[in-house]
Amino acid sequence: MENGDENLQELLIEFGLARRRVEELQSREKQHLQELEALRESEARYRQIVQNANSIIMVMDTRGNIRFLNQFAQRFFGFYEKDVLGMNIVGTIVAKTDASGNDLTQMIQDITSSPELHSVNENENIRSSGERVRILWTNKAIMDSSGAIKEILCIGNEVAKPSQKR
Repeated sequence: MENGDENLQELLIEFGLARRRVEELQSREKQHLQELEALRESEARYRQIVQNANSIIMVMDTRGNIRFLNQFAQRFFGFYEKDVLGMNIVGTIVAKTDASGNDLTQMIQDITSSPELHSVNENENIRSSGERVRILWTNKAIMDSSGAIKEILCIGNEVAKPSQKR
């Protein structure tokens, strides 16, 4: 009978340990779900801020291909994001040369290879209608985990013509 009592005692101890482990896992799951919800809320807030900003917000890769355009940029340039994603900015929102004949293709190559040297840049851009506009850009490299440039964040605002008020 003593053997049976010992087995029962061991089973009760194991059951108690298993129950505590289940409670611990449930607590971790609840915490994880709360963190996930906070992350979703944070992402939604970030998206709302970026999409509703009254500035052009664009992300391009190191080849100058468009990776993101906020809603303001889409309205400003007259393109839907789905129509220009993956396309190079030269030929979409940047002409190959500006009205003065400057090589904008080379300028974009310079920005994508060394964004830190072009943290502020003003250049001529083009809308889907063909209208040329001057934009003052700020450019910031987005790095990958190894420290290499992954993308360039570009934030722009139209430079008012002398006859325009800001």
